Amino acid sequence: MDNLFLKYMRERTGRKKSPKGPTFESPGPVITISREYGCPGRRIAKKLAQTLTEKNKAQRNSREWRWISKEIIEDSARELKLSPSLMKELSEYKERGFFENLALFFSDEYYPSDVKIKNTIAKFIYNAAVEGNVIIIGRAAEAITKNFVNSLHIKLKAPLDWRAKRVADIQGMTMQEARREAFEMDQRRDAFRNYFEKERPDIEYFDIFFNCATLTDEEIVESIVILAESRGFVV
Repeated sequence: MDNLFLKYMRERTGRKKSPKGPTFESPGPVITISREYGCPGRRIAKKLAQTLTEKNKAQRNSREWRWISKEIIEDSARELKLSPSLMKELSEYKERGFFENLALFFSDEYYPSDVKIKNTIAKFIYNAAVEGNVIIIGRAAEAITKNFVNSLHIKLKAPLDWRAKRVADIQGMTMQEARREAFEMDQRRDAFRNYFEKERPDIEYFDIFFNCATLTDEEIVESIVILAESRGFVV
C-alpha cells in the first residue's frame, strides 16, 4: 500500500511525468469536505455518513460509511511518536518560526520535519480513501484524492461575519475576537493545503461549493447524497 501511495504522490507533485495524472478505478468511494473556519463540517459529515449508510442498508449492502477528522491527526501523531502538546499544535496548523525550530532542534524531544508530518498525514488519508466508504474532513484530502475516480469533493463556505457569529457563540468570544480567529485559521488552513495544491485555484479541486449561511444542514446533506447516488456510491 505504501509503495502505491508513494507512486501516487510522486505523480501528484510532478516528480514523475504523467500528462493526466494517475487514475484509480477501484479505490473508494471517498467524499472529502473542506470548510472555511466556522462552517459545520463535522456535523454535516456525521449526518451524511448516517444517511449514506441507511441508503446502503436499504439496498441490502452492509457496508457502513464512516467519517474521519481528528483521527487523521491522532493516528499520524501516533505513528510519528508525537507528544500530546505537539499533536495539538499540529492539529491547529500552526507554523513555527526560526527560534521555535532551533529550540526543538536542541531539545530532548523527538520532532519530525514539517515535510514528514505532512506526508504522514497524506499517507493516512490516502489509505483511508483506498478502503472506501469514507468521508474525510479537511487536511487537503481533496488534493490527495483528487484523481480517484470514485471521489466527490465538497467545500463549505459562508460570509466571514456569519462564521464569526457562530465561533463567538460556541467559544464565548467577542465578535472581534471571533473574526480574527476565523481569518487566522483560514490562513493557516490555506497554508497547509498549498503544500499539496501548489496555490492552484479551488475550482481545480472541488466539485461543488455550498453556502452554509443560506442552506440548512439537511439541504446540503440531501444535495450531496443525490450526487453520491448519481456517481454510484450507493449500491
